[in-house]
Amino acid sequence: MCGIAGSINFRLDIPALTKDLFHRGPDEQAMFEERNLQFYHFRLAIVDIKSGHQPMEHNDLVIIFNGEIYNHMEVRKKFNLNCKTGSDTETILHAYELLGPKCLDEFGGMFVLAIYDRKRNEIFLARDRAGKKPLYYYEDNDQVVFASELNALRGQLPLQVDEANISQYIYSAYFSTPSTPYLKVKELSAGSYAIVPLQQPQVRPIRWWNIHKFYRQPSNDSFETALEKTDEMLHRAVKRRVESSDLEVGSFLSGGIDSGLVTAIAKKYNSNLKTFTVSFEGEYDEAPVAKKVAEHCGTMHHEIKISFDHLLGDIEKIIYNYGEPIFDSSAIPSYYVSREARKHLTVILNGDGGDELFGGNSRYAKERVF
Repeated sequence: MCGIAGSINFRLDIPALTKDLFHRGPDEQAMFEERNLQFYHFRLAIVDIKSGHQPMEHNDLVIIFNGEIYNHMEVRKKFNLNCKTGSDTETILHAYELLGPKCLDEFGGMFVLAIYDRKRNEIFLARDRAGKKPLYYYEDNDQVVFASELNALRGQLPLQVDEANISQYIYSAYFSTPSTPYLKVKELSAGSYAIVPLQQPQVRPIRWWNIHKFYRQPSNDSFETALEKTDEMLHRAVKRRVESSDLEVGSFLSGGIDSGLVTAIAKKYNSNLKTFTVSFEGEYDEAPVAKKVAEHCGTMHHEIKISFDHLLGDIEKIIYNYGEPIFDSSAIPSYYVSREARKHLTVILNGDGGDELFGGNSRYAKERVF
């Protein structure tokens, strides 16, 4: 989890930016500045720790990037890219130089990125297919400011609350992308990119990927064939995530099907896999089931016992980190298990997204399209 920020025709307050984004990238902080453009990067080093410094330059291109491209070595081989480091950031630069925005179709991973093109005098902003990594931007007249977190924008600008968007949130319990709680601030939608000229800058997002078309494609696969394909894709996805990191990779384990599958597969590629579960009093405690899964898989299991005795002192910090109202109470145990797991390692797998993709909750089943 790195942090990125940038601006056109706006002078960033670097001390304020560091205060807001340092937690995303404690390993390195660096700035690039040219013409009316500023880039700033906060690095959490995971891939090519020695050579993956950012902002990174290649010919007329400069990039700041948050995320990981799990198949970047495959992309290098496919297009015969002549890279000098093992960094996925360099792979992105070379692929963009060769393919332009079409390079996004080749990347398997989670990311937001900003590429400055000196020749074209423009920046390229892009977000991954599922929107795993966030990117927010402020646009007013000839000024554009973007960052990984809303709090970072709020620390730079006198933002005003968008009452219409707040009303929509109260009604539906979520902000509909690209809406945010603030006027003149939007979130770049999942699977979207924008090319922003430095002269007369405007952000006009273009959708480069949409999951809806995959749901609408007819399939003649039998159940057995569909099961085999799903199993193959899950193994490929988990294997890439375990093997692409230069740091040790662990797994959150809730006791549910999603995290259980991820853990079982990850154990095949990391014999010393560490798993982490929160345990607390009450009917929703899944720690006993998670322990059984950990024992079955043979992981180095850590059961983190938490109480809510200190929640009153922690709740504002938990909510503040989101930068906007949040309606999901699971943020509380997620905060505690993440805090404790960080004492052991930096990179963690989880089972998020399974319910949405496979209709695992009743509210998703009601939305099925036949």
